[in-house]
Amino acid sequence: MCVANSLGKLQTLKIERCFGMEEVIQDSQVLEFSEMTEKKQISNVTVPERRGGTSISNFEELFEYSGYNLSTLKFLHLSKLTELRVIWSGPIQDEHFQNLSRLVVQNCRRLRYIFSPTIARNFPQLLSLDIFDCEELEQIIEKDQIPSQHHLQPICFAKLSCIRIFNCENLKCPFPITLAHGGLPKLSQLYLKRVTKLGQVFEGDESNVSKDEEKVIHLPRLTHLVLHNLPNLVSFSPVGYHFVFPSLTYLQVKGYPNVTTRFSVDSEKSVHAKTQVSQSVDEIIVEESATAQETAWPIGSDIWWRKRKY
Repeated sequence: MCVANSLGKLQTLKIERCFGMEEVIQDSQVLEFSEMTEKKQISNVTVPERRGGTSISNFEELFEYSGYNLSTLKFLHLSKLTELRVIWSGPIQDEHFQNLSRLVVQNCRRLRYIFSPTIARNFPQLLSLDIFDCEELEQIIEKDQIPSQHHLQPICFAKLSCIRIFNCENLKCPFPITLAHGGLPKLSQLYLKRVTKLGQVFEGDESNVSKDEEKVIHLPRLTHLVLHNLPNLVSFSPVGYHFVFPSLTYLQVKGYPNVTTRFSVDSEKSVHAKTQVSQSVDEIIVEESATAQETAWPIGSDIWWRKRKY
């Protein structure tokens, strides 16, 4: 009798002190928890490294096959998996992680990306994404190198409201600019701290933007934006993009003398982040006089702003 077949009511799975574990259940094709019908729907999976410094050997791929079905799983916490390179390596069905609401990835030093473009389309209930201390992480969503995949529907995290990324020294561009075009409709909090190689928050091709025309993008629910200790940050977005945050109540931008994005607050108390080409002093003076209704911070200055309640 397969062990997986007797786990129909499993709600919490905690794996620790694993000296040489290579597989959680040998036949991963039958790891299916789709029949959980108890009132308590929260299920937790915690997979930490065993204490004492020895990593889980050869544990490089967590969900390697499409047979995994954790349709009631809500909280997935991956911690200290020092050899983990891929979280999801194979295709998954829409319903396999349909209720996952919180993903925490911490101290997974060899992990290069979190989602592939295909996998990223399968988390309709994801509310929060926390990524801490992943030193080799280069991308949140792996860049799509396969032309045939361009026909797929755009990536959208429909309910994602909080993103926190701390201490990921090799992460250069967390998000593609395409994700900002309706892919984060409920994002309310974005925290990026101590990501030393970060160059842009939203990455895109500047050649697609006309010098005489800017692209305006709204993040309507964003209330908190914190960019702290990102020494190589050049811009919030590519040149020619103009972000508007109508709901922002807290803005902290600190320590970026070379940044080319200008932050401002208009008369309606909406915050703007506009990335521009280098300007002369005369051009800046003309622009500031034309936007007398705004409060604009000098490019490259530290910002600590809260919206006042009247």
